[in-house]
Amino acid sequence: MNTPTKPLLTEAVMFFSERGISKEMLFPEFEALLDGMVAAPEYADETVEAVFLQINTRLQVRSAVFFNLDFDLDGYVNRLWNLPLRQIAERGDRGPDMGGGPIRLVCLGFNKQPQYRPMLWKPGARGNSNDLALVKEAVAHNALGILGEDEEAIRYIAPERLHMAAEDTWYGGGQVNDVDDLIPLTSTPPAAASATAAASGELQRLREQHAQEVRELRKQVEALGTRIKAMALEKEQALVELKGIHADHLEIVQGELLDIKQELAEQQRINAALKRELSKFQNRTASDFE
Repeated sequence: MNTPTKPLLTEAVMFFSERGISKEMLFPEFEALLDGMVAAPEYADETVEAVFLQINTRLQVRSAVFFNLDFDLDGYVNRLWNLPLRQIAERGDRGPDMGGGPIRLVCLGFNKQPQYRPMLWKPGARGNSNDLALVKEAVAHNALGILGEDEEAIRYIAPERLHMAAEDTWYGGGQVNDVDDLIPLTSTPPAAASATAAASGELQRLREQHAQEVRELRKQVEALGTRIKAMALEKEQALVELKGIHADHLEIVQGELLDIKQELAEQQRINAALKRELSKFQNRTASDFE
């Protein structure tokens, strides 16, 4: 007995602004943000309302976690931010139907895990629509390029449309010279085989294209990471040099200040001696007059 295949889910994150959804990304790109490999300067020093989504191959939302994300002054995600989005989504409550049946929903006021409450927000109305409708519309538009089911290929390779060779050809006992030698399980157009091959080829091409895009994105992320590390090292070296220059300058200034203090002390000593001499002179003068 065959075990039903668990449907594949694509994970994505969307950012909201006052006007609606302002940014969409697949989860690997979001992980690059979390790891500090890339920044989002447009969100510098802001707290962004975001949603983590799990989407099936029919472009239907199956899980949604509405969370807040803090950015620092340079547009990097706050290092203290830590939210296990996948685990939270798996424990989500039964939410509304967004086209593929009730979703697993986690948001402020709709959450069984109180420790995460301060980092969640509640979707509501935004402009002339509501947040859930905006998410559904964005997923259906598929700007993320999620590969869905090739329904045309599925239609042609469905079991009821397959052909079976005549029994005398099963083990090489005969030859199939014509399409008519095949026994159709149901009535199927002769062009089905070529259409199936074409659909399979197109599906394979799309998969290879998607894999190539993922590889290119990873290369870009790695290049950015290398560049950021090099810049950080360069800044660190410049800071060390600056500290050295500052230390030398400080030592010179402290030496000059010490010399000034010594000169001042000497001058004060001389002034005190002069005052004593002046006092003695004044006393002698007074005695002479008497």
